[in-house]
Order: sequence, then C-alpha cells, then structure tokens
Amino acid sequence: MESMKFYCNNKPKEGEIVQVIFTNRIDDHTEGYLTEYPGNIIMVHAQATKKKKIKSFNKVIPLDKPVPAVVENFDKNGNGSVSRAYLEDSDENYTGKFLSNTRLFNGIDQICQKFGIKFEEFWIEKLFPFLEKNNEDDNLYLETLIKNIPKLNEVTDNNDLIEEIKQRFNNVTIKKEIFKREIGIVSNEGVELIKDLIKQTISEYNTEPNGNISIKYKNTPHYVVESDCSDSHLTDFIKLMAENSKKRKNIFIKHDL
Repeated sequence: MESMKFYCNNKPKEGEIVQVIFTNRIDDHTEGYLTEYPGNIIMVHAQATKKKKIKSFNKVIPLDKPVPAVVENFDKNGNGSVSRAYLEDSDENYTGKFLSNTRLFNGIDQICQKFGIKFEEFWIEKLFPFLEKNNEDDNLYLETLIKNIPKLNEVTDNNDLIEEIKQRFNNVTIKKEIFKREIGIVSNEGVELIKDLIKQTISEYNTEPNGNISIKYKNTPHYVVESDCSDSHLTDFIKLMAENSKKRKNIFIKHDL
C-alpha cells in the first residue's frame, strides 16, 4: 500500500491544492513528495511565504509532516514544484478534503484485508474508476461513494463485500470543517452598539458567496467568529468588522490577523 496513492496514476493539475510531505532542505529549496498522487516535488524558499524573510524554517516548511501546498507545475515524469505563499487566499476546504480521502482510502483497505482481497488491485481497477465516473461537481470522493452505494454491484459481485462497505460508510455524515477565531469587542456605550455592529457586518458579508459567518459570545469582551468556508473568509469578515467599527464612535475591535 505504501507505493500506492489515492489518485492512482493521475497527475495533479496546476493550481490544485495538494498534500505534501517535505523531507529535505537544500540551499534555496526544499524537496518532498505528494501524499495522494505519485510524484516528487520541490519548493523554492521564495515560494514558502509572502514574508520577505523566513525566521523559522521549522514553522514555515516543517519536515516529515503532511501540509498543504499549491501545484505550480508538474511534468510527465512525475516531478513538480509547489508553493505555500498564497494558501490563505484560497476558499477551498482542502483540510476537509484530505481528511475525507484518508478516511475512505484507509476504510476500504481495512475492508479488503478482512475479506482477503488485494486492496491495490481492487482500488486501482474497480473502485476508483467507479468513483471517478460517478463524481459530479467535483464532490468529495467519500461523498460520491455514499451517494452511489446502491450501485456498488457495478464494482463487484461479492455481496458480502458490498454489505461491509454499506455498513462502514452508509451512515457517515459529511461534515464541513468549522474555522474559528476569537476577537475582542469593546464598547463604551453598552452591548446594543456591539449587537448593531455585528448585525450590520454579517448582513453585508453574508451577501457575498459562501459568507456563512456566525458570532458567539464567550465572555466580556471576547467573541468567537465561525465560518464553515475557509480561514480566509474568516479573516476578511473580521477586517470588514474592524473597518465598520472605525466608522462608529466608542467601539473597538481587538484581533490578531
């Protein structure tokens, strides 16, 4: 299984957010490999962050740890380059996608072991092509499996295997990742001014695609801002709230972006 990857022999697309493991830093670049695709990658250190200087390589480019990165290019020989500088500008819930793929991949592997079936052969020749064929609107592959469980007889005539897959995945709920950030809101004119600022900013921001922002009171002066879209949406919302607070008197936003 170590030599086999989730996407089999497919190649990542340019601009796609992938999961990588960096293994070795050399001069001006770091080497590594893709976790879900076959292939090796490098990242020049200028593409590691927007900041001009890297104070800690271990924080910005951790070694031997799965991290997201954006594909810059990828050749036919299975070698490519990636960047991590602009990940926060993406709206994609890539963390949820990686977790979902791992859950599906490992779950099917365990089921194959239980039935004495060669996982690599089953995944490459039968299940993954079935998932690709039935995947719509770039959904999660786990979601595609769940939606198409009634059609698993197209994959195999082993009814016991089909039943085991049903039992494992049929009642799985696809949950979105919730992004959270704590901020401080201080008002010299009471809670009503805070409520009005929150209401105004949510009203303005939730008119944008994929807004989905909520705010929960924690304790004075702390509030928790949540989004099921992305961390960048959260950041943009907090910036908008801070801008709106500056247009008012006697209300201040404390945040660390």
